[in-house]
This record gives sequence, C-alpha cells and structure tokens, in this order.
Amino acid sequence: METINKIAEAIEQADTICIFRHQFPDQDAIGSQMGLKTALQSLYPKKKVLALGTMSVDGIVMDTADDATIQNALAIVLDTANQARIDDDRALRAAQVIRIDHHVPVETMGQTEWIDQDASATCELVALYFQARHQTIPANAAQYLYEGLIADNIRFTTSNTRPESFEAGRYLVEQGADVQRANEHNFAITLPEFYYENRVRERARFEKGALTSILSIEDYERCHLTFAQAKDKVYALSNIEEVKVWALFTEKTPGIYNASLRAKTLDIRQIATRFGGGGHACASGIKDLRLEQVEEIIHQLVALAQENEEENCERSV
Repeated sequence: METINKIAEAIEQADTICIFRHQFPDQDAIGSQMGLKTALQSLYPKKKVLALGTMSVDGIVMDTADDATIQNALAIVLDTANQARIDDDRALRAAQVIRIDHHVPVETMGQTEWIDQDASATCELVALYFQARHQTIPANAAQYLYEGLIADNIRFTTSNTRPESFEAGRYLVEQGADVQRANEHNFAITLPEFYYENRVRERARFEKGALTSILSIEDYERCHLTFAQAKDKVYALSNIEEVKVWALFTEKTPGIYNASLRAKTLDIRQIATRFGGGGHACASGIKDLRLEQVEEIIHQLVALAQENEEENCERSV
C-alpha cells in the first residue's frame, strides 16, 4: 500500500502526466496505457494526460509531446521490463518516473517502481491501484483494462492467474467493463487471420515435446497482416497435449526474426535471456535474431522439453 500511496501522491501533484508502454504493444500494454489515461482524465480533468508511443494500434492514435513537455512531466512507464523496450526513448528524461510492471525486473527505471512478478498482467495492477484508492473510473477505462487483463492471462487460464486477478476483473466489471465485448475484441479473428493461423500450424515442426514454426514476411503479407499482428499468433500452437514448449519465429526484416516462446510449466525465460530477450517464466520474447540463432533456440527448446520428459520418466519408475 505504501507504493500505491507514493504513486497516488505523484499523480496528484503533477500537472502533466505522460504514459508510456513497450514497443510493438500487446493488449496488456495498450489496455494499461489507455485505461490509465482515460481514468486519470476523468478523475483529474484539469491535468494534461498523454499516452505516448511511436506506433498507433487498433485504431487508437497516440498523443504527441515535445521534449520540453516530457521533461517537465510525470512519466509512468507500463508493462516494460527494460529501458530499451520503451516505445519512446524520452520517457526517462521526465522530471519524475514511475514504473508499473509484472515482468522480471532487468534494471531500475525511475524513482518509484511497483513491480509484481506474480501479477497476471499490468492491467491487473492498474485496476488494483484504482480499487485500493476506492476510486470510480469510467466504463471505457474499465473496458481497456479488462481487455488487457484477459488478453495476458487468456481469460483467467494461465498459471500466473491468482485471486487478485479475479478481484481486478470483478472491480472492472463493477466499473462497467463489458465481458462479452472484451472476449469478442480479444479472441475473435478475421478470415485472413484464420488463414494465417493455419499457415502457422502447417509450417510447425514437432520434436520431443517442442513445437516450433518459422514464418516469413511473405507469409503474413500474403494474408494482409502486419508484423505486429503476425508475431502475436503464437497461440495458434498452444493447447496441444503432447507439446510442453512452443515457439513462433516471425521475420521482421529480411533475414531477421523475432521470437515468441511459450511453455505450459517449464521455464523458457532462461533460454530467452541467453539471446538478449526476457519476459516471464512461461512466456518470453526475443528480438532481432538471425536464422542460425533461431535454429539454436529451437535446439535448446527441444533439449529443455526432452530433459523434462526424462525427469518425469525417472520419477515414475
């Protein structure tokens, strides 16, 4: 509660608040950013509240700010594990910096940090902040936060879903979040996405508990998808009984790939960090990989899955 009070005090004292999130934002990043912005605008109508980033997403156009505005503002960095991932490198030049995140901390960012690795989403933390403050937020802010929450914990089914996750969801529904609309927005797909997900599965190769798929620029452009849309399709490889770890490698520029690694229970973050990536134990990412690095990561994923299988066999003897 002490950290929440520090955040609240900083917000109340600031005239201008600039909210940042990570590059190539997922729904948790966008949801926490826009949910926080919308809520603060409602609670503090005299304050200038900006959501910044170089990339507009999902029909949401980001705000703009000059250097002087940021330097005199309170910056709140959301859902971002390290400085290099902030989608505006001016964030840390602000007069005061707060970070709210649920990733494993890589480095310090700012004067106040609320990092809860056990939280299922950054949206969960933002919702719990407003709940702890006994504040009423508008329905559209609750909608942003609820959509980000269920996107990251996949409708309360991931291993890091905890009682507080449901508590955050309850609070957001009480504030006006539409559960059905959130599910449709997050999980309904277009026909081109349907065809692309089939392509992800068609290209997949399975070896000793590991399922991996490598997709090219041509693959997703042929389906009229952007890179940001294509890289998020790692879930097309999930929920297979025989698979312990799975990964999608998406070509970003010719010969350069980004990786999305997932696991049911195994710690794949250790592999991600070896290649300059990071994230959560069962959900990590890596940027800017050459094809030979992709093959090495696949080799390590197979080894991890096989090692776990052998341990399970030994325990059953």
